[in-house]
Amino acid sequence: MNKATKAVLLSALVFPGAGHIFLKKHLPAVGFIAAFAFLLSIVVSALIERAEKISQKIVSGEIPLEINAISQALVEQSANSGQQTSFTAYALVFIWLFAMYDAYRLAKKTDPTK
Repeated sequence: MNKATKAVLLSALVFPGAGHIFLKKHLPAVGFIAAFAFLLSIVVSALIERAEKISQKIVSGEIPLEINAISQALVEQSANSGQQTSFTAYALVFIWLFAMYDAYRLAKKTDPTK
């Protein structure tokens, strides 16, 4: 397996920026890792906040303890979530794909024969 393939697979399957670490390009690696981790923490905290709101409604009795009622509450809350979370999710996907592309580009630049 050549360097480009390894770098892309590391960035795709491990974490964005892992391919850059493999290529010893530490500054771009830190940039990809930091940006992705920051955006991921925003998405996770928003999901936890939504789950807490629904669980509080279940405990207070507003939502019955039935799977259909809970599913409906999740769907309603997802529809009312706003654009920030979806923008953040798109940014995560963009960073992930760009990290894969950049790792491939850097690997080909350092070793164009393979």
